[in-house]
Amino acid sequence: MKYAEIISADEWDNFVAKRRNEKFHEVSDKNWKRASKPAYPYKKGRTGYARLQQRILTEEKSDATSLPEHVLWKAARVGKDGAVVEAVQNVYDECETLSQTLPSTEVQDCRSVLSRVLNVPEYSGRVRGKGFGVTPSSFYKKPKTKNPTNKEVMETLAELRAQVLQLQNENARYREEMCAPEAKDTSDRASINCQPKFPEGISPCQLYLSSPTYRIVGKGKVHNTSGELLHHNPLPVGYMKVSVDLVLDTDALLPLPDVVSETTLMRDAVGSFVGWPSDLIFPDAETPTRPTHKVGKGISRRIESVASQKEVPGRKLKSAAKDIPTTSGTKSQIMMRLEKMVDESDIMHGAIRSIDFDEGVFGAAHFEIIAKEDMQQLFEHDELGIAVIHTYIWYMYVTLMRGTELCNRFNFIAASRINATLITKNPTSVKNDLVDRFMAAGDNTTPSLYFLPFNSGNGGHWVLVAMDLSRLIVYYLDSLSGDWSKYPSMKKTVDAAIIKFRSKKNYRNRKDITWVRVQCPQQNNSVDYGFFVLRFMRDIIALNRIDIPKMYFEEYKSYSRAHLDEIKDELCQFIVDQRII
Repeated sequence: MKYAEIISADEWDNFVAKRRNEKFHEVSDKNWKRASKPAYPYKKGRTGYARLQQRILTEEKSDATSLPEHVLWKAARVGKDGAVVEAVQNVYDECETLSQTLPSTEVQDCRSVLSRVLNVPEYSGRVRGKGFGVTPSSFYKKPKTKNPTNKEVMETLAELRAQVLQLQNENARYREEMCAPEAKDTSDRASINCQPKFPEGISPCQLYLSSPTYRIVGKGKVHNTSGELLHHNPLPVGYMKVSVDLVLDTDALLPLPDVVSETTLMRDAVGSFVGWPSDLIFPDAETPTRPTHKVGKGISRRIESVASQKEVPGRKLKSAAKDIPTTSGTKSQIMMRLEKMVDESDIMHGAIRSIDFDEGVFGAAHFEIIAKEDMQQLFEHDELGIAVIHTYIWYMYVTLMRGTELCNRFNFIAASRINATLITKNPTSVKNDLVDRFMAAGDNTTPSLYFLPFNSGNGGHWVLVAMDLSRLIVYYLDSLSGDWSKYPSMKKTVDAAIIKFRSKKNYRNRKDITWVRVQCPQQNNSVDYGFFVLRFMRDIIALNRIDIPKMYFEEYKSYSRAHLDEIKDELCQFIVDQRII
């Protein structure tokens, strides 16, 4: 009867019934227990965030209308004596650091700086550290967007079509300028380089295809002799006879299938003769040779039909002898082509490219920024940074692993999340990131390797750490003398992450973690360590072998410049194919 003037009897009965409901009491008790021991106690009594903020602004005689969330959050946890507990101060300091590093556009979203540092689940419809009634839309004042009308959509499509047509015309004119007056072909089959003239006889060559994208698919030798026959039959007009020695795109279709042997794919043409369009054949500075067998020694120095080894019964990955020259010539055609594209792009004037990686590369969504400095590392054979390392890892995932069982045998860890600099700043966070990467890949009960390209900090030396979680083995590959004792904090963090991961999975630790120093090729200069790490991963994946013997690379005391140039050429071709520039 006390509230009869403002509510009805039915409303009161509903209120009483709700408060007597057992489910309500369960939720209430749960919330009471959760709030009884907060990690960062609120110390302003019944003064809410809004009144506290107004009081602070009044005392400071500030013209501002609000305070940053983490500033107000800290003020609400200052005791009457003015003391701030260490945990609150640490959160505040991290917020200050993060707010200085994040772009303003990234800070202004519902996932505030305070929310990121606290790393707790966020509730929709509220802004942490701002009190009751404050919503993201009212606080950040983001303009409402509306769906475009059909007319606006059609106008946008028309503009895009016009832009595409303009780009196609510019591309055609560019080809004409590059190849005139010798070449007249401006179709998709025309290369950015003019059609070369092969000398009479047998010459090393690169094999390209133009569909669905223009790309290199293999290497071999072109047989430019009069009256040349292909399987006792004359060659079609515009084709030349080539022998395939190295396959770079295993699933590429042959431009002229062999009806006699029913060969239609590149991976099945290794060591045989095929017909190839003359305008898609280009000279090769290196002479590929057929692999020679060596039992129990060495590692394949080529990526030859890696994905097909499990698809074609009876075939196994071959080990190759020292079939790559120890000296390198001038820049390859694909590198010069990419260098010219970069020189003529806005990248040379400070523009950047943002690349979205497949989620499977690092176990979670990832993007990379490519700038002029990254491209110059390739062109000038300079020390490699994280962007180039990650982009080549993406290349290996897309061209060698995606869609095959290799994805279950090899995993990559982002070097930007785990390196010496981050371990020094916050080893616990790095350890947790490493555990999260392990958790993202499944149960890890079958042998597999996690590749971690580890940087010693501040753009320093690169090493490769390969972890086998099922057998508790960590392989250490360093192109300079020494072992993991040079990076004790890295070893401690890796060991702790493996132990925590196995604990979360309830796996029994049957033995200690074993670290193995692999006798790998050693560099003879001060810039090649990044290239060596990429080559280590490439060769291990090519061999498709999880266990790495100590003398895994005993054929090579060092990688030649030609070995490293292969890495650069593959990455340059991939960048062109993905249209990054």
